[in-house]
Amino acid sequence: MKLLIVEDESKIGNYLKQGLSEAGFVVDLAHNGLDGHHLAMTEVYDLLILDVMLPDIDGWTILKSLREAGRNIPVLFLTARDTVNDRVKGLELGADDYLVKPFAFVELLARVRTLLRRGASPANETTLTVADLELDLMRRCAAGRRYRIGTGHRQVHCRCSQRQDRRNVL
Repeated sequence: MKLLIVEDESKIGNYLKQGLSEAGFVVDLAHNGLDGHHLAMTEVYDLLILDVMLPDIDGWTILKSLREAGRNIPVLFLTARDTVNDRVKGLELGADDYLVKPFAFVELLARVRTLLRRGASPANETTLTVADLELDLMRRCAAGRRYRIGTGHRQVHCRCSQRQDRRNVL
């Protein structure tokens, strides 16, 4: 599993990188908002650990930009911003979890593992694709290079259930 940590405090960032690497993760570390934003938008990560108060671009802006771009990577805010309003803001912007500094590493590790077990939610997927066939779950139709098929609600529901249960597409 590949993680991105965006943390401007070197001591904390290096501590997190070492601990998570020792726990078996591949970890990239960005020390400012611009680098973190660039990595999060251009690389593929299984989880983003994000500070709020960063140089250049703050964590709120990074998360908002990721969500607007359709990047559904799980995000855990790790920050000294500890008010209820800050936690609510982070979660409402699309964070999956919020942990306040100072923190216990074992708790952070447990939260990371929990978020990775959940992964990107299949419930958020609106299309299923196999070869050149695409099933649009919202419009309830299928399309391919040479054909377009309208389907009823029951057929789409059955095919969706089959994919979620068995991880098979159509």
